[in-house]
Amino acid sequence: MGLDAIVLAGAKNNGRLSEISNQDYEALIEVNGKAITEHILDRLREVSLIDNIIVVGPSQLNKSNIDKFIPCQDSLLENLKLGLQTSKSPYSLVFTSDIPLITVEAIEDFLARCEGGKAAFYYPIIPKEFVEISFPKSNRTYFSLNEGTFTGGNIFLVNGDIVLRLEELLEKILKWRKKPWKLAYLLGFTFIIKLLTGKLSIALIEQEVYKLTGYIGKTIISDYPEIGFDIDKPADYKMIEKIYKGSDVKSN
Repeated sequence: MGLDAIVLAGAKNNGRLSEISNQDYEALIEVNGKAITEHILDRLREVSLIDNIIVVGPSQLNKSNIDKFIPCQDSLLENLKLGLQTSKSPYSLVFTSDIPLITVEAIEDFLARCEGGKAAFYYPIIPKEFVEISFPKSNRTYFSLNEGTFTGGNIFLVNGDIVLRLEELLEKILKWRKKPWKLAYLLGFTFIIKLLTGKLSIALIEQEVYKLTGYIGKTIISDYPEIGFDIDKPADYKMIEKIYKGSDVKSN
């Protein structure tokens, strides 16, 4: 049995990206002649392990590559819940809608690294050096661990039933996802001290996640920086447009 992919495309275009597009939703902003989300859907359709593509988003989306469309709500948490409740597969592959450079190879590599594990959720991190090689002018948010310096990814493999049981915690995580220090407080004093002193490790993060949730979470190191290159601001958009015009985007 394959996976269901869930694309969360309900973010309203009321932030910095409104400077470059008057679309009502970020997912509808065009990159290289078509909506951001369509680039992701094109790639998902090519991944053999994905059985169904579920999109939670605005009605204006092109639905030709979508197996199940769900009208979005105003809350990211509600949209995630709608997607997970609709999914029929034990594990779901969740995507944000703002990573148009994602490739089939990157997705399949992430899934391969998760294979055989018994975790409830898997989250990718990308080494800084790989990001700087592929996108030398990008301005990403990095964090340091014993294993190196990383940025976070924008795809997640999750056990939907378990995630839905953690709604209260999930609400805090989503609310504070852009505020690492607030997230650190969820994981406790030891976690904060290790973070401040530069002694934080992947093993400790996974240990603290287990204490907090009662479930195993695994951090996956990915060599594919396009997993973490989301469009947050006009500079990101302009860089991605230049990449497409320069034909530097992989087709698979």
